[in-house]
Amino acid sequence: MERRAVIAVAISVVILFAYQLIVTYVYGPGESPADFAEAPVSAPPAAVPPIAPRPPVAPPAAPAAAPAVVAGAADIVVDTDLYRAVFTTSGARLKSLELRHYSTTTDRESPPLQMIQYAVADKLPLGVALVGAQQLSDGAVLYQADQTSLDIPATGSGTLTFTGTLAGATVRKRIEMRGDRYDWTLDVDVANPPEGYTELAVAWEEGMNPAGPAAAEVVFDSVMALQGGKLHTTPFTSLNEGLLLQSDIGWLAFSGRYFLAALVPQVEETNPLRVWSRLSEGTVEAQLLFSPKRFTLRSEVYVGPKDIDHLEAVGHGLRRAIDLGWFTFVALPMLQALRFLHRFTGNYGVAIVLLTVIIKLLFYPLTKKSFESMKAMQKLQPEMAKLREQLQDKPEEMNRAIMELYKRHKVNPLGGCLPMLLQLPVFVGLYSALQNAIELRHAPFMGWITDLSAPDRLGSIQLPFVEHPGIPVLTLAMGVSMFIQTWMTPSAADPAQQRIMMIMPIMFTFMFINFPAGLSLYWLVNNVLTIAQQYVINRAPQR
Repeated sequence: MERRAVIAVAISVVILFAYQLIVTYVYGPGESPADFAEAPVSAPPAAVPPIAPRPPVAPPAAPAAAPAVVAGAADIVVDTDLYRAVFTTSGARLKSLELRHYSTTTDRESPPLQMIQYAVADKLPLGVALVGAQQLSDGAVLYQADQTSLDIPATGSGTLTFTGTLAGATVRKRIEMRGDRYDWTLDVDVANPPEGYTELAVAWEEGMNPAGPAAAEVVFDSVMALQGGKLHTTPFTSLNEGLLLQSDIGWLAFSGRYFLAALVPQVEETNPLRVWSRLSEGTVEAQLLFSPKRFTLRSEVYVGPKDIDHLEAVGHGLRRAIDLGWFTFVALPMLQALRFLHRFTGNYGVAIVLLTVIIKLLFYPLTKKSFESMKAMQKLQPEMAKLREQLQDKPEEMNRAIMELYKRHKVNPLGGCLPMLLQLPVFVGLYSALQNAIELRHAPFMGWITDLSAPDRLGSIQLPFVEHPGIPVLTLAMGVSMFIQTWMTPSAADPAQQRIMMIMPIMFTFMFINFPAGLSLYWLVNNVLTIAQQYVINRAPQR
């Protein structure tokens, strides 16, 4: 629903600006009082290009059936300042991982966020398989671990090695972890592999939320891969027919809005890689397949937040997992600016307000220029009205006469809209940054707004068209401010334009009802500042 709303916002803004351009260029502004205000500036969200459909993809090989639980399996607990991980010797897989600095809810007593939420029997992350005519998975292997537990300090590191036997081959998994990072190094070595196997695969496998998104926060909802510099994002629900990518693989990941579980291969450039993924029986599996000269592989494993600093520390383009849309070149600096302001304010809500104020001040010259151009157009209204009346049966001659009028008075008919259009990339970039910033997750602002990443709600009353109980106070205030902004614009003689302008605040209010509170706060502050600018410019002495 959120994606449809985002698209609707973008379409609405495009229609609004296109309509204003056409009306201004062809007909000129309508009749209005002498004092009028600047048209509202709206910031549509960034859109993400759709994924091209793919033909059905068969798995690399049919996996052999494995028992749900291996008898005698033990758990190995790894504690760091950042997370608590639990590995099982059944398949030497990751059974649990809790992020210590990210809670499940905003409640003070909420437990740490669990990244492995829906484990299904032996279908757990970090499985290894030999791939050939048949696929041999290590899900049934009982590994031996060289540690019973690990406690890694913030400045230290630790290793955990699992050794087991798969179809006569000796499999060794070595995991090195650091206390101050979310990424590990995974080394897999297979000695004496059976004949007929040409690839070695490492997989991330998890069950989907069985109760749907409303039951809990959806940590992962799509498979993401970087191939040849191009980012591929496929929702879990689109994986029924499978996904296959071949060669030039940068990394493979399970991705959500705020969190990421990624496999980043460390291979030579000449080593071919493949990615294969599918959804089957409520479980999503994604494999990174190596074609090694020897049956060994090395991969970085990242399990943690979509935090810019941590992702850039891993390298290999993993930062691109934070998909900020078409205007990333603007959104990324906006996000960095937001983080910088937070260092001084200690409150991301206040940081959003300050950042919006700074942007409005930087664009004030363009805003003023836009207003002055519109005002110059307004002064020509009486002459334009006469031309339209005299030449109403000769549209081509009327347009030439109007353009000559513009030229004679040195007025640019697009001068009122172009400055606003130049600001759109910045507004889109800021919008996208606020939409995807993990910094806003569970970040309080004031009063009833305890989570800037969630819709604002006051109380528990259930209203129509509102997904979560409560009154969307911030969103309603945003709608009122947008209505005032629209009311301050010149009233056009064209009734259709009047209706479009007055419907926009209602449309935006409904679309923002279920948007994050951080976005509503940004738009509200932007509207209030625009109203203030309009007021100041209106009261300025006329030249």
